[in-house]
Amino acid sequence: MVREALTRLDDWLKEVRRDFHRHPELRFQEQRTAARVAEYLKSFGMEVQDGVGGTGVVGLCRGEASGETVALRADMDALPIREETGVAYASCNQGVMHACGHDAHMTMVLGAARVIAESSDLRGRIRGQVKFIFQPGEEGGHGAREMIAAGVLENPRVDLVVAAHMAPLLPIGTVGIYLREACASADAFEIRLIGKGAHAAYPHLSRDPIIVGAYLITALQSIASRNVDPTKGLVMSVTRVQGGTATNIIPDEMVIAGTIRALHREVRDLASTRLNDLVRGTCEAHGIRGTVTLSEGYPPMVNHEAVSRFVAEAARELVGEDRVLFRQPKFGSEDFSYFLERCPGAGFDLGCANEALGVSHMLHTSRFNVDERVLPLGVEIYLRLIERFFQEPPGIK
Repeated sequence: MVREALTRLDDWLKEVRRDFHRHPELRFQEQRTAARVAEYLKSFGMEVQDGVGGTGVVGLCRGEASGETVALRADMDALPIREETGVAYASCNQGVMHACGHDAHMTMVLGAARVIAESSDLRGRIRGQVKFIFQPGEEGGHGAREMIAAGVLENPRVDLVVAAHMAPLLPIGTVGIYLREACASADAFEIRLIGKGAHAAYPHLSRDPIIVGAYLITALQSIASRNVDPTKGLVMSVTRVQGGTATNIIPDEMVIAGTIRALHREVRDLASTRLNDLVRGTCEAHGIRGTVTLSEGYPPMVNHEAVSRFVAEAARELVGEDRVLFRQPKFGSEDFSYFLERCPGAGFDLGCANEALGVSHMLHTSRFNVDERVLPLGVEIYLRLIERFFQEPPGIK
């Protein structure tokens, strides 16, 4: 019955996704997007809250009996990228693009909500509640944290939360599962080295921050290679170096900036501690001053293993054993991590690439697109997860 309903909704899913794609909005500016989401949810007869954690929207479907609550989460914001896909439904908001699949994420969650609303038989098997969470500000805005602070996981309390993400490295029809560690944390650092400038012909009169900076850029790599178990995963990358104005002047200052990515919270903390120690000790040894500024990004995204296996079992029923893949963690970040810190759940990937159609460009690029056959598949997986949750919930207590 679900598959028949999705066949009838195929064109609608494409229309919804293309409308979102045509009208992208940056983080916490998702006014039109949120209004459209709320409009759809209300038309499905859902209880709707808007303005949750900024521009977030929440729909609630109450089943035939009181019980536990399962939540589906979709992110809403787009990226500051000029689209170059050439599709007829390309962004009409110059310099802004849905280049991370959030248009598809919203569409799939709305599709699940519509099927539930239109199927009394399916609603009758929901022995509790389903929340549909549409989150702003995923792209660097900590939108999940804001929605949680606004109470999105309460009233009713969420017992399980899941979220799908587009995966252009996987072909259409495949599902990627992360058993536990899924995404790394993403913190930024800036090191400011303050020395004493001089003429380059008289280096002995200086306290050269460039020399210290060059040493630190290399020494930073020892934090990962000599302080962390190689199986734990840590990446420290220097991405910006600024210092000096002329070839014959040793400058007073130098700035080094970059990112710290860790799969485990204890490794994340260790990296920050060792970074401060290394800068302090190196600067003292060379007689200059150094400061470290750390900007906290998203925490590691860690799935609950029982839920990951639960998702894998449901996906296998739809796409087959050989098209469900357990994946290695990735060092990109995702603020769905905030939900998983507070509630059992899992994030999973849906393959959206189709080489024959030229749909294979990476996330966060100007030519990213999806094979739209991923939309009904995502809806079907969500519906299967909801049905299974109320029939045979995973062992997450």
